[in-house]
Amino acid sequence: MKLLNILTAAVLTLSVASAEDVMKKSMSVMTEGMTQIQQGFLHNNLELIKSGAKLVKDGNTMFSDKKVISAYLPNEKKHMVNVAENAAKRIDLDVSILELNLEGKAYINAANAYSDILNACARCHSIVRSW
Repeated sequence: MKLLNILTAAVLTLSVASAEDVMKKSMSVMTEGMTQIQQGFLHNNLELIKSGAKLVKDGNTMFSDKKVISAYLPNEKKHMVNVAENAAKRIDLDVSILELNLEGKAYINAANAYSDILNACARCHSIVRSW
């Protein structure tokens, strides 16, 4: 019985660690994307902006489902899943706006969309991190 308890604890630990790894990977991808977008604007490199936008979009996909979002929110914040979901939707929308403005050579509007993405990230982080 003791062995079963140890195995169960090990499996649960691995499951939690795996979930945290998924979250860390997603956040890392989004961070890299935001960094590339910013560097692209600072160095007038449109390809870097585009590749960064793709990374942000890819990293944000895991947050398209309320159940997934809820799984990563702290227990005392799970009731705020709608706020986090709206932030994820806003990020998707702003990435699309950024891309459309790049295509239309409206670079100031594209930079404003980048700023809106950053604000959406901060709104969600304020929930999770109690800022």
